[in-house]
Amino acid sequence: MNKPDLIPLTDLEQPRENPMIWNGEEPAQGVFLDTGDALDLLGTPTLQLPPQPRLPMDFEPGPELRATLADLRSALHGAASGGEPGRCLELAQLDELSLQALLEMLGEGEVCGKVSLDGVSYTLTESVLPGLWRGQGSDDSHWLEVAAVPQVVSRAASSLRSAPVSLPESLPGVMNGLAVLAEINEHASTWHEGIQGNRVLNFTLLPMSPEDQQLLLNVLGRADLVLESGGFGNCKVMATTVRHVWAVQYLNAMGKTILDTIEVGRIPDAAVAAIQDLEDSARRLDEILDTYLS
Repeated sequence: MNKPDLIPLTDLEQPRENPMIWNGEEPAQGVFLDTGDALDLLGTPTLQLPPQPRLPMDFEPGPELRATLADLRSALHGAASGGEPGRCLELAQLDELSLQALLEMLGEGEVCGKVSLDGVSYTLTESVLPGLWRGQGSDDSHWLEVAAVPQVVSRAASSLRSAPVSLPESLPGVMNGLAVLAEINEHASTWHEGIQGNRVLNFTLLPMSPEDQQLLLNVLGRADLVLESGGFGNCKVMATTVRHVWAVQYLNAMGKTILDTIEVGRIPDAAVAAIQDLEDSARRLDEILDTYLS
């Protein structure tokens, strides 16, 4: 065999690029959110199973915890059967061990949020049972709530300024910003509960210059109301300072923006538990209570 026919040896001392890493991936961008550096393929999150409910080994539920769980079962079944959701259960009456057991039993789901109202900051966490929320306030309030979305979110959203908002004159570098704001003004000022769906403006398909983006931020602003839904990917629902106007952004598992929108209407569905979620949660709660409290 001739020497030129031999497969040449590779110089192993020379560094080679990892073919599994994407270099040059654009960072997530959006009108109301910039998440920073992009992730490469090796940074893709692995599938995470929901936490399994567990109780302390020597735990024995007391009467206060049993009464709270009975009220919770009643509230969840009532909401799942078409009753009015929104019932709150205070947790102040529970001792530390009972509260720990309750929180371990309910776990943490994929939706969380933060909101400020009347000088109080609230942290909201959905349990592993969609439609069942845990709320904590800077005023030491602590409660569970069965609802499509917590009442404090609805109250905060209703307290925002109403449309229409005043628009500036034509500005240098602005292409579509004034037209978009005019459309937002029209839909937000005429929206009412009888309208079935939200009006969605898709910035992913609409050319928006940096001046356009800054104009929307300046006019609409950001309210202290954010709901975030996790899972394989991420969705952020951010209230603007204008009532019924929401910035909604979807990111894939690599942190890249795949959809950047403004929704005009009610609280976006991405952060709201549907009636089917409440029905499933009622069944799952029965299984949990039958397992641990029988």
